[in-house]
Amino acid sequence: MKVNELAFDEKNRVYINPDKVISYSDGEENEQYTFDSFKNSKDTSIFSTELFDRIKDWSSEYHLTTYRANILRPLNIKEEHKILEIGAGCGAISRYLGETGASITAVEGSLSRARCIAERCRDLDNVTVVCSNVEDVEFDEKFDIITLIGVFEYTAKYSSRENPFYKALESYAKLLKPNGSLVIAIENKLGLKYFAGFNEDHYATAYFGLESRYGEKHITTFGHDEIESMLTDSGFASTEFLYPFPDYKLPKVVLSDRGIDNEAFNAADLIRFTKDRHYNPRPKSNLLNEYLVWDSLEENGLLKDLSNSFLIVASKSQEQILIDDTLLGQYYTCNRIEPHNTYASFHAKDNGIKVKKMRLGEGASEATIAQNIEEETNYIEGANLHHIITGALYKKRFSEFDELMLKWVDFLRAEALSDKGEQDIVKAEFFDALPFNIIVDKSSKFQLFDQEWEVKEPFDLSFLVVRYLSMHQRNKGLFAGYSTSFLGFVNRTLIACGLKKITKSKLKKYQGLDEQIRDRVNRKGGLAPLQLTKSLVFLMLHKLREIKTYLMYGIFAQR
Repeated sequence: MKVNELAFDEKNRVYINPDKVISYSDGEENEQYTFDSFKNSKDTSIFSTELFDRIKDWSSEYHLTTYRANILRPLNIKEEHKILEIGAGCGAISRYLGETGASITAVEGSLSRARCIAERCRDLDNVTVVCSNVEDVEFDEKFDIITLIGVFEYTAKYSSRENPFYKALESYAKLLKPNGSLVIAIENKLGLKYFAGFNEDHYATAYFGLESRYGEKHITTFGHDEIESMLTDSGFASTEFLYPFPDYKLPKVVLSDRGIDNEAFNAADLIRFTKDRHYNPRPKSNLLNEYLVWDSLEENGLLKDLSNSFLIVASKSQEQILIDDTLLGQYYTCNRIEPHNTYASFHAKDNGIKVKKMRLGEGASEATIAQNIEEETNYIEGANLHHIITGALYKKRFSEFDELMLKWVDFLRAEALSDKGEQDIVKAEFFDALPFNIIVDKSSKFQLFDQEWEVKEPFDLSFLVVRYLSMHQRNKGLFAGYSTSFLGFVNRTLIACGLKKITKSKLKKYQGLDEQIRDRVNRKGGLAPLQLTKSLVFLMLHKLREIKTYLMYGIFAQR
């Protein structure tokens, strides 16, 4: 049926193909909650505080988080573009695309989800919502961009065609303008997290994709070369890959092929600022520490193949217009109170690398804490001090940890202390001089960068050390063997740095002060809470199955 022949559902504000609605759902209760969240919020924009505060579980996080939209931020989407969004879900991506000013046709097969899109985009006249299986809609126009964000893997399940993945790609190619682009975000079945024992995202079973257990009508993901070959065989003249971390669902970092290939650009350092997510309560095997592995993968040229997800831009022509050919990567900070959300963009320019940090939102900063958004600066080649320190702790190299912490404190004593002659008092502008913001360059010198925050008054050097160490407080395994308590961890580190021990009350005072400052910037919540009881039940069942398998097969295999 043609789009202009579809009936308009006044109640839900969607164009509907009633005979071709599909039954995909997160559950009626979850989708009603999402709809009510939009309905009862005055602001349904990407950075809506009302929606952020409604996050209570994984389903609501997926639909309401501020991070979903980052998957498309590296693309040069313009107001004049016509975009077809296929499988638009509950509108997280639709809302972002609508805010670009482009003309959006959002197609969603589930009516309960389609009405969520219409409600979230109720103030955007440039977003049209269609409820139908996309295979059953005829479009009268061609598009500049077609998006499949977390959708392509479902093709076989909802298609009646033979060879559904190829047929779908061929049909999308026909809907594009001559220089149009197909944008796909999808899990990599060979992603590192799956080797680490994380369950396959769609089947909650470890190694399901690695072992290619997919059936004919299964939700199916692919490796890098598999999907690239499909696109080439389906008539796309050029294909460009980007790599979102931890994955396409909640991207904090997106890297380009050029970024990973550039020897001067430390891609693994950016990846380690992300944390892999496990999306179901079934236990994962925890076979390796992903944090430590990324460095080895970069050294051996395996980052692309083992990225957890892909963002793919495929074009009918050789000319690629959506991705800046200088782009190396982007890093997003989206969990803050507006207008403090930012992103850093890395580009190859003038025979070097340039970094530019910009706001994602709008508005004036609070006077209680200054936010410095720098102009374009030179990229500092080297390794992030925080990752070196954390690596030493993970590997239980405690003397190395002490040495690194002392070097950092000595650096602060040389560069950041007050001119008033007071002992170990740090200038207010060095509030952000943490190991996160120090690069150890090729000559082993410390290079400070991105001093984003500045407080009003100078502060004790010990406060800065406690501020940094407190970021590790919940990860007790990290300092196990160094100290049996967090206070002991802090005091042993302070002594190693030539500073005095502090009392428990002083620790709480420092942490309280830090929390007061951070609460002016960071929004609390925004993450799905852990399902501890359910996880423990699944863990017990999982272990019982392992024992059964071992008794039936493992004992005999050892003979």
